[in-house]
Amino acid sequence: MPRTAEVAVFAGLRGPARTFTYAVSDGMELRPGHLVRIGLGARAVRGLVMALDVPVPDATLKSVDALVHPLPLLQAHQLALARWIADRYRCGLADAVRAMLPPALAARAQGSALTAPRGERSEAVYALVPGASEPAKLGARQVATLRAVRVGATSASEIESVGGSAAAARSLAKRGLLTAGRRSIRRIPAEFALSEEDAVRDAAATGPQQEALDAIRGRGAFLLHGVTGSGKTEVYLRSAARALAGGAGVIVLVPEIALTAQVVARFIARFGDRVALLHSALSAGERYDEWRRILDGVADVVVGSRSALFAPLARVGLIVVDEEQEPSYKQESAPRYHAVDAALALGRLTGAAVVLGSATPRVTTYELATRGELALLELPIRIAARPLPPTTVVDLRLELKAGNRGTLSRALRIGLERTVSRGEQAILFLNRRGFATSVLCRDCGFVLPCPACDIPYAYHLNGTLVCHRCGRIENNVPRLCPSCGSPRIRHLGVGTQRVEEELHALLPKAAIARLDRDAVKRKGAHAAAYEAMRSGRSQVVIGTQMVAKGFDLPGVTLVGVINADTLLNLPDYTASERTFQLLTQVLGRSGRGPAGGTGVLQTYLPEHHAVRSAALHDYHAFAEGELLARRRFGYPPYGRLVLLQTSAKRESTVERRATELASALRASAAGDAEVLGPAPAFAAKRAGSYRVQLILRGGDPSALLDRVPVGPEWTVDVDPMTLLG
Repeated sequence: MPRTAEVAVFAGLRGPARTFTYAVSDGMELRPGHLVRIGLGARAVRGLVMALDVPVPDATLKSVDALVHPLPLLQAHQLALARWIADRYRCGLADAVRAMLPPALAARAQGSALTAPRGERSEAVYALVPGASEPAKLGARQVATLRAVRVGATSASEIESVGGSAAAARSLAKRGLLTAGRRSIRRIPAEFALSEEDAVRDAAATGPQQEALDAIRGRGAFLLHGVTGSGKTEVYLRSAARALAGGAGVIVLVPEIALTAQVVARFIARFGDRVALLHSALSAGERYDEWRRILDGVADVVVGSRSALFAPLARVGLIVVDEEQEPSYKQESAPRYHAVDAALALGRLTGAAVVLGSATPRVTTYELATRGELALLELPIRIAARPLPPTTVVDLRLELKAGNRGTLSRALRIGLERTVSRGEQAILFLNRRGFATSVLCRDCGFVLPCPACDIPYAYHLNGTLVCHRCGRIENNVPRLCPSCGSPRIRHLGVGTQRVEEELHALLPKAAIARLDRDAVKRKGAHAAAYEAMRSGRSQVVIGTQMVAKGFDLPGVTLVGVINADTLLNLPDYTASERTFQLLTQVLGRSGRGPAGGTGVLQTYLPEHHAVRSAALHDYHAFAEGELLARRRFGYPPYGRLVLLQTSAKRESTVERRATELASALRASAAGDAEVLGPAPAFAAKRAGSYRVQLILRGGDPSALLDRVPVGPEWTVDVDPMTLLG
């Protein structure tokens, strides 16, 4: 019987998890995980071998043309994980497989078989030929080059640094005095330049830390719930060291590398060159080099964002997901997987321990722990028993009644002045960029929208209007209302730029920094801002969500929240949870040093349970209230969701398409799913296209799509993190 191969084909095919079967020529050494070139119709494309010797009916099969890479690029457990992702999230198997490869190797473009992988960078190296006699007549550069090689120089750059020359080395190689070869050059990610003291490497673990470490010794999945500053990272580090000592590799996921530079730096300080970084901000070359170090077994501690879960470790012993509650763990494009759920699946496939860490875990994760599906590990106190910062809740309604129309409440102003006068540091949190949040006509109420997305522009201090949905910039701010012609057009709302301006007026001598997406577009700017705070060069930092994560600064004794209600007003079932998480995270930046700290939380809704629980640092009270609300409406964890969205240039097209699908789904629903909608998406217009959505809610709503398949004009998001896409 001829040999066959099941291949996931990278050809841009839409639809279910399809594979194609090809014949394998005699003599071709092929294994699962190999990247191959195959024919699909008249095209030459690439694909990845999923399995060998699959049964097929009698048919004439095309043959695998060639290997693209000499080594299998995915391990058996990765292939199994790809199948799990394709099945769970209803995506193409090729999409799941391609997400696990460096972009250069997963390219869909045609290409011949490669002896060296595209993206690899190498340099010439030279060595002496044993027994070769040196001619009497050599030029001065050739003599210097031979001398350089004798003392250990091998590459052209090393030879030139001690007086030799690359041209002379090539000439000597032609004359048989040197041998020439090539070696790979590693492009080193910038994060390896981060410095972080590893002062706690040999410190005794706290009691709760030791209990957590003892529990993580075995297999299984764990929720490590620790208050901010309780030492979760040290539990990760020591668990990683134990896994490495047992000969297994470690994967550590962080939400965004730029926002968690300190965690990355601590792993590099602890494990050095055993660490590899994988994240989207790396150049293609850097990403390939890090991936290749893992494949070759040089690096066995992988730290990175969502896709680092797909690192080609031969053996996985520990998977850590730090800040498991972060929305960035959900992929927004195909394959729309959730890295936390995929990490748990990978743990089951490999027998690795999985640790989900958070001070504010999602209530869906917490509920799994209460049911025993995750082992709950608690770190209830901060390191050195430092107290959580007492927080003053300021009712902004009362501030207005008292005549204070500024951005900063009286309590926050006093706190800032005292903090700066003592030489301490403060963080101000506001979840809005720009100077003003919208441009509004006070006569007719017209709000200036982005023409492509139909959402309000944000006004920036440099006089531009910016759409924070699509990035469109408008340089001409109207002086008259485009709708009614009134000159009473104003910039309303508060952004980080406006807060910065008020702070300079309040604290004219203080060093103030702003940290939002607009301020840190330059690569490495976030790490530079963190370093400025750590060194004391900045006394006050104003920021958006970026300041809520990864800032472990003992000099910060005050955190002020400008408006706690920003997310609460969004029409999403996770709004309360996201508010509580953000408030808890940012308030937890205060009081990590010996001087202690405080918080000031400004709000128009002081009685809301998310605000009240965050001010008291009481996760359990919040979770109990939130789970009650979720149960009432069948939201996760008491039901699952599937979000279906479609778009078109004509509004009538999407309305007709959505109405037809909704009718078909309702007709086929057998009590296992409720069909909500159709309705305009939260961003009802984006890049000139109208967008409509349907929501399926129930015990297993994706099963309904087995009976009513949707076409390629629909995106399918299983278990969405938000309904505001």
